[in-house]
Amino acid sequence: MGESDRRLRTRYKVRVPFTLKSNSEEIQGVTRNVSLLGISAYSDSTISNSVPVQCALHIPHQQKPIIAHGTVIRCEPLPDRHTDGGNEVGVFFKQFDGTHEQDLDRFLRKVLDDERLAIQAGFKELRRRAAARKRKKQRAVDLKQKKKEERLRKRRLRQLAKMRAKKRGPGRPKGSKNKKKKSAA
Repeated sequence: MGESDRRLRTRYKVRVPFTLKSNSEEIQGVTRNVSLLGISAYSDSTISNSVPVQCALHIPHQQKPIIAHGTVIRCEPLPDRHTDGGNEVGVFFKQFDGTHEQDLDRFLRKVLDDERLAIQAGFKELRRRAAARKRKKQRAVDLKQKKKEERLRKRRLRQLAKMRAKKRGPGRPKGSKNKKKKSAA
């Protein structure tokens, strides 16, 4: 499998503890990303490049670790220390014990499903917030329109009152009407 073929495998950004064992060395750390072809990880310890290793991935909610056999392709100090370690370690997997490849595949698919659900929940929350902002904005527009209509109504009432006052003419009291008194005969 060429370098470009290996890059086609999906890497999952997932942090799980691991242990690497070779004949003379053992290191522990936390993965940075995992694929069915290997890991990129952080460790405070170093291990020699190109040595065959047994990698134990300690997957959450699984009693036994997933065991893969492979080769260290990189162990380099980081320019800026990471919180999980000062060295970056890369391991290329060649084979798995028993059904561990299927176990890792199932775990990575679950990680993918969890990410998808989290993204969907995030979009749902964004839509909820956008709808709430839209409702709030609409209430403000409605309130502004209601106040404007109330001002117009009051203005019309004042204008109507002025028109009525003009019709009554000067000197007539507000409540008086133009009635002729019937004379008692």
